[in-house]
Amino acid sequence: MLLLAPSVGLGGGVERYLAAVEERLRAGGALVHRVDLHSPARPHDPWARQRFAASALRVAARLAPLDAVLTGGPGLIPVAAAAVVVGRARRGPVMVCDADGIRARWFGRALLAHRRALFPLTTGSYSAGALASLGAVPVLRPGVTSAWRSALLAAGARTSRDSAAPRTPTLLTVLPFAVDSTDADAADAADAAGGAGGAHGAGDGLPTLLAALRVVRQAVGTVRLVVAVRGRAPEAARAAVAAAGDAELLESPDDSRLAALYAGADLFVLCTGARPGRGGADHARVLTEAQLAGCPVVGPVRGDARDAYVDGATGVTPGDESPAALAAVLTDLLADRARLARMRRRAAEWARMATEPAEHTRAVFAAVLGTLPAAPAPFPAAAGVPSDGPERWAMAPASAHSAAMSPVPASGGVARPPTHRAATRVWPEPAGAEPRRVFWSTVPPARVAHEVEADPDYAELSRGWSEDIEVDDLRIR
Repeated sequence: MLLLAPSVGLGGGVERYLAAVEERLRAGGALVHRVDLHSPARPHDPWARQRFAASALRVAARLAPLDAVLTGGPGLIPVAAAAVVVGRARRGPVMVCDADGIRARWFGRALLAHRRALFPLTTGSYSAGALASLGAVPVLRPGVTSAWRSALLAAGARTSRDSAAPRTPTLLTVLPFAVDSTDADAADAADAAGGAGGAHGAGDGLPTLLAALRVVRQAVGTVRLVVAVRGRAPEAARAAVAAAGDAELLESPDDSRLAALYAGADLFVLCTGARPGRGGADHARVLTEAQLAGCPVVGPVRGDARDAYVDGATGVTPGDESPAALAAVLTDLLADRARLARMRRRAAEWARMATEPAEHTRAVFAAVLGTLPAAPAPFPAAAGVPSDGPERWAMAPASAHSAAMSPVPASGGVARPPTHRAATRVWPEPAGAEPRRVFWSTVPPARVAHEVEADPDYAELSRGWSEDIEVDDLRIR
């Protein structure tokens, strides 16, 4: 399949979202060939779109027929439509994280409505409902790459928040990715990457949080605020944080530092401005990351982010977007330390289950390719390159892809699931069992031991189960 991405190495919600999708596709046995619009080496290239379009069409022609062309944003729909035709692709999902933004792109919306292979793929139910006029819209909630997921879980496990020693409550928020709004191509790349172009967009929601924080401090006492920014913070945001008192602004924290911030905060607060749906992938991603590190969240009122947590159990949603509503929620949570402790445990447990790699792999294949993942086949990993890079990575024969995937009916329907297999083990063996009864499947013992050992989450969740339960190894099936 062909992956058309808005950027690589520039940051943003869509870029991380696509990294997780690409990892899951490769893990399920798909051959993924990626073309990027922007890269750190040439972020302001005036010919970036022309190079990107030419490279995408050349790759699509060489790999035809393609199973799918996955597009990372509405701004790339014209190129995707041409690549679908040239590559004779069966499916052309287009990721739409901002349902309001695609309404302004009349040409892309028209292509989605009239090109049979093209269809929107959203990150949450809000955008799916907003795009219902285009038909049934599949939802693929943001996942987390395996390495980043493990780092967040480890950071949460290292941090003990149940200590009896008193400490200052800490709030954490992350501002969207920001670039110079005077550069049209870079601003469009940032918008496609799940951020907001320009200084004004980067500060959306921060004034609301700072106004609510003044009320919260009057009710519960000292509260520390940490503001993390992807990239350089706008001057307006710098001045606002400096005037807030007992607040810290961190620019471009690396992953280890960000994981520690998530794990050390009492609450992660994400509030947006008056533009619904803006940065949907970025919002859902950071909410999921915070919960993986064991930090409960306060989410925005509108948008796809509400699908990224369980309202009332792992997070809370204010009644509206006003500072008063946000202050009421923060005061209630910070004043009830026992409730916060319960929410921390539930947040970590829910996020771990919601981002389980095997389940996300199946969800990615169903949404993108309309089929089930097959066992991974050995093939060299193809690294993503910018549109003006070398093309030798695109020379893999297209026939290898079909061999690595479950068969797809010619009509385009979902492939048949594999035949049901017996449980891997019934444990312990019942007393007086018949000699001919089989308690082990035909799966080689070495493979079973390797897979169980390679998945610590699976082993951990298996602890405490009743000893008379029949364990059905779904991952091996």
